[in-house]
Amino acid sequence: MSTLTARWFRCPRPLPQAAHRLFCLPYAGAGAGVFHPWPAALAPDVEVLGVQLPGRENRIVEPAEIDLAELAAAVTDATTSDGRPYALYGHSLGARLAFELIRTLRRAGASLPVRLYVGAARAPHLTGSATFDGLSRVPGDELLARVVAGGGVPEAVAGEPELLELLLPTLRADFTWLDDYVYQPEAPLPVPIRAVAGTLDRAVSMEQMAGWERHTSAGFVLHHVEGGHFFLQDRQADLIALLSADLTTLAGDR
Repeated sequence: MSTLTARWFRCPRPLPQAAHRLFCLPYAGAGAGVFHPWPAALAPDVEVLGVQLPGRENRIVEPAEIDLAELAAAVTDATTSDGRPYALYGHSLGARLAFELIRTLRRAGASLPVRLYVGAARAPHLTGSATFDGLSRVPGDELLARVVAGGGVPEAVAGEPELLELLLPTLRADFTWLDDYVYQPEAPLPVPIRAVAGTLDRAVSMEQMAGWERHTSAGFVLHHVEGGHFFLQDRQADLIALLSADLTTLAGDR
């Protein structure tokens, strides 16, 4: 494993013979640890790699700045040396990052994923979320209060003010990236998109999730999960079952 790959990805259960690899990008403030339980629950022929963004977990000492070019280089390094098809799952912030990651890979002429799974994130060309928009520009106490109210941090952390303060710089950096994001039109991705919406999500509507259809020329499906914005935790079994079924279908097609 190269230094670049080791820095950007966490693989709780290496499966070198697995048919597919699934790179997972977390929501704002979170690290690759969010996806640590996934390998045990996903289809046995899927290897899970959590994307470790800087400024969290084992990269806590690094500035929490997102470098898409370096992440794209890391994905290219990992997938070129491996040769297996791969997919991306991104949740909330992670979905927007995954989308821009694929566009960065396409510009570089690199290998693209066979699927893009997006959860709890409005389509890139849309604006407007009363829950999370503008959070990078509010005082720290308000930022933390709104994120906690939206369910954006684990309960164990939400009840510990000192832990929340440690999380604040990463949250602010992530929401700065989101608040500064300006969608630039490009050709739709030649990658199928599977969007997953929480039926109880107050931050992202079904219509905003359906908007992802315009960003692919290779097929779109909108799935529903009975949960809120963070259904990857609240309804993890349902989400993983959905992903496993689709990835198993891909493996069968191969």
